[in-house]
Amino acid sequence: MNTNNIESISPKETPVTATGWVQRHPIAAFILVAMLWSWSIWSLLFLFIKPGGLLQNPPPITFVFVVVGGFGPTISGLLITYLVYGRSGMQALGRRLRHWQVGRWWAALLVIPAITAITPLLRWLAGYPVDFSTMLSLLIPGLLLGLTAGLMEEFGWRGFLLPHLLKRYAPFAASLLVGLIWGGLWHGYADYFGLGGKGLAFWPLMLLVGPILLSAWALVLTRVYQGTQGSLLLSILMHASLSSSALIFGQTYATLSEEILWTAISVGVAWLGSMLFWWMTRHAIV
Repeated sequence: MNTNNIESISPKETPVTATGWVQRHPIAAFILVAMLWSWSIWSLLFLFIKPGGLLQNPPPITFVFVVVGGFGPTISGLLITYLVYGRSGMQALGRRLRHWQVGRWWAALLVIPAITAITPLLRWLAGYPVDFSTMLSLLIPGLLLGLTAGLMEEFGWRGFLLPHLLKRYAPFAASLLVGLIWGGLWHGYADYFGLGGKGLAFWPLMLLVGPILLSAWALVLTRVYQGTQGSLLLSILMHASLSSSALIFGQTYATLSEEILWTAISVGVAWLGSMLFWWMTRHAIV
């Protein structure tokens, strides 16, 4: 067992206290803290914008709440790691953060951007207007957004949640569970502030870009996690490539029906690409 991974560290003693409950139920505790932190702070957005207003030139202060609330998974991952495993758990997390010697797995950083770029290419081939100059102008903002998102979330999703789920479930099932928690529970509420103004279209769009899409990406990130013996550094950078791609290759649509159709196509492409990556890397796991 790789000593960088949290699976190899024994929990501390579990007295009958609140901390003891956390140590006996680490997954539930992680989810609870992450959701409470993020949802409570994001709820303050209602003071400044209506549902869906996050994409309609909101006041700058809203982004402060978005970012601070977005640190919920990382804060929860660090806190629960310390409560369950103590200093040894934090040291193991630090080793995983410094683990950069992952060989050819560095090339995996190109996987999600390459898959995401297929959608604007398909739209261009289908005769829809595609603004390639805007994509180029979003390169730097996209990279900054991606790195921020990776730091806000990955100490939680792949730093804490995935290794604990892998104690109980096969990698494919554990990936889907991460995708549902990450994309459905946590991201679903965040998406409400960006998509909530679209009426009933919010529901198919939220499901597509939330749990369905992020479950596909979770498969890719799990494979990279396995192949790199839990490198948290590469998980953060993989998340950065995911979020950057979403901004850079994001499209504008003339109607809601067009948006739903092309979002579904994009998610379908993501699933095909993720399953292909899962299959191609099946013999590459250390």
